[in-house]
Amino acid sequence: MSAKADFTAVMKILAKGSFPFAVYRLPGEDTVKVLIDRSEDLHVVENANADRGFVFAPFASESVPSVLLRPGAVAEFPMSSLPPAENMPRQTEGVYRWGEEDREHYVELVGRAKDALQQGTLEKVVVSRRVALPCSRVDAAGLFSALAVQYPEAFVYCFSHPRIGRWFGASPELLLLRRGKQLRSMALAGTLPYQGDRMYRWDRKNVEEQAIVSVFIKDALERSGAATVSVSTPGNQSAGPVVHLCSRIEAQATDELDMNTLLRNLAPTPALCGYPRREAMEFIRHYEGYPREFYGGYLGELNLAGEKSAELYVNIRCMQVRKGELLLYAGGGILSDSDPVQEWDEIERKLSAVAPLAEHFVQD
Repeated sequence: MSAKADFTAVMKILAKGSFPFAVYRLPGEDTVKVLIDRSEDLHVVENANADRGFVFAPFASESVPSVLLRPGAVAEFPMSSLPPAENMPRQTEGVYRWGEEDREHYVELVGRAKDALQQGTLEKVVVSRRVALPCSRVDAAGLFSALAVQYPEAFVYCFSHPRIGRWFGASPELLLLRRGKQLRSMALAGTLPYQGDRMYRWDRKNVEEQAIVSVFIKDALERSGAATVSVSTPGNQSAGPVVHLCSRIEAQATDELDMNTLLRNLAPTPALCGYPRREAMEFIRHYEGYPREFYGGYLGELNLAGEKSAELYVNIRCMQVRKGELLLYAGGGILSDSDPVQEWDEIERKLSAVAPLAEHFVQD
């Protein structure tokens, strides 16, 4: 049996089985990792300093836990073993357009957000839209492979648990990389249409939005026991049909740093929630109209690369498999001078990163 057949066969077995699993490819890597938890029980993160496995954490919920898959079995496949990407739709072929009802709902939501911002209770709030594609079956191997091939610099994954459900995604956003005392993060915010290597003109709204995230992450690291925190000058980072402003953040962990405290302080950042965080959370819960569940949470490796290690990504550009449908999520940061129509255009561009691929690998 060829390597390609091996990977596809493994994905089919996992997708039909009941064991929890995570299949993922770290950004820029040539290897796909498979982690299988041999227990169908729901394990949760109890101590991020010591727990070991694959983490799948929600956006923010007291009723939804941070799930931990324990490494009962692990395997690796080279990227060359993935099914070929021929005749696959590309996200750069245009913006995927959604219905007028979706547009009107989101424009109204942005209007409510602007009202709250102008009243002075918020500086920024991130509001999202969830859209559904009819779906009776997902080609898990095909969808994962397409995401991995088209987004080589993203964290690409398929996560499944019988108590949680199945999710796919291709996240460009690092939440936390830890290797011993070395800490890294990024402040990713602000969005423009991707237009190659041209010079991008970032307006005040986008610059301010990204600066809020940078300041928040720097403060969260320092409050959690990190030292010598440095923040780079913002630069461009492409992510499919959009480009973001991104600052690289580095720090050193002190002996006092506690991972549980650090993750609580970091997530969710203003890039997925808003600022101040508590007030933004209240707005989202009251007006967004649905539970985000794991959209906007984080996921990845915890202590799998050794003690005091983590590689965690924000769960954006993601899809949730639910009975009879595939749910796609995207959000945008709203400031007091945001234009509702332009914000909807941004949502459509973000959805275009995954929608054509999703449609290609689902059956309704």
